[in-house]
Order: sequence, then C-alpha cells, then structure tokens
Amino acid sequence: MEVTVKDLVLVAINAKYIHTNLAVRSLKAQLTQFDVEIIELSINDSLHRIVQHLLATESKIYGFSCYIWNMELILKLAEIVKKARPHSKILLGGPEVSFGSQSLLSDYCFVDLIIQGEGETKLGKLLEAGDTENKFHQIPGLCFRNQFGGINTNLDEKPILLDRLSFPYTQEDLPKLENKIIYYETMRGCPFSCSYCLSSTIHGVEMLSLERVIKEIDFFINAGVKQVKLVDRTFNCDMKRAKAIFRHLIFRGGKTNFHFEMTGDLIDDEMVRILKEAPPGLIQFEIGIQSTDPTTLEAIGRKISLTKTEENVQKLLANKNIHIHLDLIAGLPFETYDVFKTSFNRIIALEPDMLQLGFLKCLKGTRIRLEEEIHEYKYTKFPPYEIISNKYISCDELYRLRDIEMLVDRYFNSGSFKRTMSYILKKKLFKSSFDFFESFSYFWTKQGYYDVGKSRDQLFEILLEYFKTCDLGEQLAEWVKFDFLNLGTMKLPEYMKDSAPEREWIFDFLKSPANIARDLPEYINLPAKKIFTKVKFQRFSSEFIHQLTGIAISENNSDRLIIFKEKTYQLLE
Repeated sequence: MEVTVKDLVLVAINAKYIHTNLAVRSLKAQLTQFDVEIIELSINDSLHRIVQHLLATESKIYGFSCYIWNMELILKLAEIVKKARPHSKILLGGPEVSFGSQSLLSDYCFVDLIIQGEGETKLGKLLEAGDTENKFHQIPGLCFRNQFGGINTNLDEKPILLDRLSFPYTQEDLPKLENKIIYYETMRGCPFSCSYCLSSTIHGVEMLSLERVIKEIDFFINAGVKQVKLVDRTFNCDMKRAKAIFRHLIFRGGKTNFHFEMTGDLIDDEMVRILKEAPPGLIQFEIGIQSTDPTTLEAIGRKISLTKTEENVQKLLANKNIHIHLDLIAGLPFETYDVFKTSFNRIIALEPDMLQLGFLKCLKGTRIRLEEEIHEYKYTKFPPYEIISNKYISCDELYRLRDIEMLVDRYFNSGSFKRTMSYILKKKLFKSSFDFFESFSYFWTKQGYYDVGKSRDQLFEILLEYFKTCDLGEQLAEWVKFDFLNLGTMKLPEYMKDSAPEREWIFDFLKSPANIARDLPEYINLPAKKIFTKVKFQRFSSEFIHQLTGIAISENNSDRLIIFKEKTYQLLE
C-alpha cells in the first residue's frame, strides 16, 4: 500500500485540552495549494502517545508551534521524530524561537529550520523552495544550516497586512472544536511598549478592517461557538473601531462569550453607555494593571492613569453585566513585598470578578531581560523564564506570594465564596485584604493543606476552621453557609449548623398552592416530595439578613427564612 507523504504537518501542543492553537490554523489557511495537516494535542498527553500521532502521518516537514509552555516537550518530540524519520525536516516557529534562533540550531542538531516572526507568507515560500538552498536565502526571517554546516539567518520583512490573510477557521473545523476556547485576532502589535511584553518588540499596529471583523464575528455567533478569546494586546487602542464592534455584538446577541484584553484608562463614558446594554455573559474584559506603584510603572514603560482605570472599572462593575479580570504581576522592578501588598489592596478593593496574580517572566527579546544586571533579576534559564528573585524582592517572599495566589484563585476568583469574601474585605475584619490572605496562607502551610488536593467542600471546612482560630467563627459562619447553599448544593455537610424548620412544617408549606405560587412558581406543577429534593430551607439571623439585603433589623430581632434553589435564593416574608 502506497503511503501518502504530506507536504507539511503542523504540530500544536496546547497548555490545556480546552485550548486551541490559532497560529497553525492561520498558517494552514494560507497554504491551500499544499497538502497540509494539523495535529493538535496538549502537554498533558504522554510523550510517546504524541509521537505515535506524529509518526502515523508521513510528512516532508514537521513544523512545531513553539511557546514557553511547550518548548521543553517540543524539543523532546522533535528529537524522536527526526531520528525516526531522518529524511523529514524539523521546522520550528513561534514566539519562543523567534529570538536566539542561531543558538537553537547550534545546540540541537535535529532541528533543521527555524522561521522567526510571522510565518504566513514565509512558510509558503519555504514549501515552494523544496531542498534548494539558494531559495532559502531569499526567505525573510529564515534560520537554516547551509551546505557547509554554517548557520544562516535572513533579515526579517515588514509586518504582514492582516487583510491579505485568509480567515483561519472553516465550517468543517468547528465540530472538532466544540466546547473549546477559540482564539481569534483582529490586530497584531501594540501601541504601548511594556518592557516585559513580546508585543513591544513589534513596531506599529496592524489591524483587520472593521468590515472583516464584523463578518468573522458573525461566523462565530452563527456557529454557536461557546467562547472566543481575542489575542489582541490592546483591543481598545482604536476606540471608534472598538465601539463599533461592541455595538454589533450587542445587536447580534447570541450564546457566544467574547473575551477582550483592554486598557482601562482608554475607556470613555460613551463606551460605558454602549456596554451597559450588553446582556450578561456576552462580553468579558481582562484589564492589565500590573502595579499601582508609579516608579514601577515608569520603569516598565507602562503609561496608564490608575485613577481613570479605577473609575472605569467601577462603572463597568456597577452594571453587573461585564465579567472583569484585573491583572497584577509580582517581581517587577522597584516593587518590594510591601509595595506589592499596596498594589494588591488597591486593586482587590475594586472587587473585580477575578484578580489574576501573575509572576514576571523574563522573555527572550524583551527589554526586561536586557535589564537583568540593573535589577539583579534571577530567573529560570528554562521556559517560562519565571522570576526567582530580584534586587527588591526575595525568593522566599515570591514563594509566599505564590501561596497567596493559590488561595486568591480558590477563594476569591472561584466565585464560590463571593459573599463571604466581599463581607470580610469590606468590613475590614483584618488589617487589610492582603493581610487576610497572607494570614490564611500561613494557616494553610502550618496545617499542611498545600500538599494535598482539596475538594470544594473541604475548602469551605478549612475556611471555617481558620475563622475559628481568629475568633471569627460565629460571626462568619452564616456567610460561609450562605455561599455554600447558594452554589445549588441542598445537603449541608456535618461541620455546618443546620437551621432548617421541622420537616413537617416544610411539607405543610410545600403543599400549599398559594405558597408555591408566591415563592416557588417554577415548581408549581410538582408534588411536595419532589420540590423538597430541589430546595433547602434555612433560618438566618436578622443581623445577617440586614447585612445581606439592607432590610432593617426587626424590633423583635427574630430570625428569617431563606429558601435556596438552583443557585438562587428567596427570602420568605
């Protein structure tokens, strides 16, 4: 049986199963005249299972899409594939190999070719060149070994005009991408020059036309895609264009969620008014703040107005329809542990839906890596080149922040403890928000909780256990229980006090058509026994009800009943 040899196999190794790779799809979309296949897996797949997938398809070239999260694995895969298929070429491309390409070719003899920078036009020229070395010299950004064993690197070309590229997705692709995040770009480059970001190495911004963006957004909406995550670094750098796209999204509606990276201080009142009309779940924003320290912001070249950013975030959050992520980065220049603490407290006080606490990565090609000696950066020499320490913050302090980041993610970002977190932070039950998470992290360390996986129920139990050590157990027990029941779980664990009325009283209540019509109309046609399995009655103190709803405390200070049902609740009169 004759084996068909592909012109090119594009290999995407994603960080998670739910992710997809935009780069390989954009590359393939430009190569319609060639026989190209995409093989897409994740770093969680076993090495040899990935190799089996790759070797099952014969190809003249195996091209790997390289990033900080997959580079180590890709080098292992590339070595095995080269030794198993010595006549095939190994090609690397992507941000992780666009800098230091000569060293990579020198260090790894099984790598044949590296494309630096944008690959859409270069890859077609490479496939047309075949094995003709003279043509290799004519391909911009190509790094290759010449016939004498030396390494040649060609100068790169100007950025690609995005409107000349074909749309990366087809109708046939979508069934394979069901329930995955689809990545999409409407621009390349960034108007800002943050020293830690790879986008700062690209001069200028290239954008798709508004007409084309509208058409492609409609493609995703019509297909019922679950989530589209735009990789544009500063989506709202052209405010007129951004507003037009938001207006269209709101007009179209649909079930697709669109995620945008935004600069907070560029948002104006007109954009806030436009976004106020968006249905919940349609749009979410990631707004990078990184630090609130002026010296740090100046050092990294991040020119933003913190006051304006805060005002705009508060306006957007007040409408309760746009999911807001705010970002901070630990390990930046001039930011000590205490300075970072100030940034943390200032940003979490805005009560975003998520506070993403990241750690500085000294990426190849960025200015921050060139400043290694100035700020005494110590970082891993292997991907993702993450900070270990610098002149301003120690390794121990950064690892304490990593512990805190884990708790912020589990208790604040998860949304499972939303009311409890909001209450303790607003009421200043601790010296500051950071002090709460820091103290809580010391408790986790002392109890050994970081070393063992924890279920959601266990997270609630640990929180109550910690509050008791702070003499806050009685004050906060009702908040923790409320959050637990508001998740839709109708069975209380043993460590929570059950304050339900007598079972007989509950059934009498559920058998009353008037009660059901007034308080549980969604269950109006169900028998009492069935409704009983779907709801949970609990008594709460009048003080708690006052804090929760603003309702004045009654004169007799009596408890009030709440019915919990499918992640909602109903306060009984």
